[in-house]
Amino acid sequence: MFDSLWNFIHNLFLSIMSDNGPVPRTIYSGLQLIPSRFYDMVCDVPITDRPVFVVTEIRWYKQRTSLEHEYLLARLQRRGSSQAMFATIERGPSTSANQFQVSSTSSPSFLSKEVYAYDLITCLSKDDMQRRITGDNLLATCTFTGLRLVEFSRLVHIVSQHETNYQVNTTMCYWFAAAIMEVAKSRFSRPRTDNSPVPAYSPLEGRGVTQQKYEDDKFVDPFPIGPERERAIQREDEAREEGLQRGLQQGKRERAALLAEMAKRDQEAADRAQKLIEEAANATEAFRALQAQLRRGGGTGAMNATDHSPRKHIRPTGE
Repeated sequence: MFDSLWNFIHNLFLSIMSDNGPVPRTIYSGLQLIPSRFYDMVCDVPITDRPVFVVTEIRWYKQRTSLEHEYLLARLQRRGSSQAMFATIERGPSTSANQFQVSSTSSPSFLSKEVYAYDLITCLSKDDMQRRITGDNLLATCTFTGLRLVEFSRLVHIVSQHETNYQVNTTMCYWFAAAIMEVAKSRFSRPRTDNSPVPAYSPLEGRGVTQQKYEDDKFVDPFPIGPERERAIQREDEAREEGLQRGLQQGKRERAALLAEMAKRDQEAADRAQKLIEEAANATEAFRALQAQLRRGGGTGAMNATDHSPRKHIRPTGE
């Protein structure tokens, strides 16, 4: 399903999370993926290996700028491994007509119209992570002992798809961070350390809906294969269904053509039968006319005229 690029990303991801020594940060740090692609990458991990890849901590930050952009920072680890990679999860407006193109991740207050949201996951090394959060305010921290990476990526993908538009007063970066944090905390948080309270933002009516969507998706699909594979399977199913429909329509056309041909042959046979009947009727009428003529002309003459059988000569008596 995946091309060589996604195979490379997948293998790189596995190597980053392994104990085979550090991977140079220049290889992966700064790698940016939209949530659906990140979800695809995580789902490419074999099902038997998924339990070992976990999210151990999520932090919620606010930038100290006039824009006050907010984002999440997740710590990703392999169980039993001392190595970790980090990922920021954030939302911003896409000013391009293509919602998948890179755009600013800030939350400008002057943006009043509804535009596509641009949700982004950025992989970071420890050093790059430290530089990213320097100067930003930590709003909340939540630690986990059983949050599998595949479930976290599923959650981020569902939140991203739940509201695909960016609106300053509702579905902006605050909403995106809060929705993910609230569901992750209520669903997976364990009392390993004290968790900071999640900031209470008013425009978060979609949190309950988002959590229910996540629960429903997890119940229906406990072993996800990723949205790209799902779309590919859906396309295959649609193509198969389209092929079946084409075959069905072709079969209907062939059946109609066959029925038309049979009807044509039946009509031709009926026409021939009708012609034979008419010819027989004409022959019968001619025969009857001939009989009537014979009766009117006298039977002996008619007999002599028509009787050509040989006769034996008889001598007169007395000769």
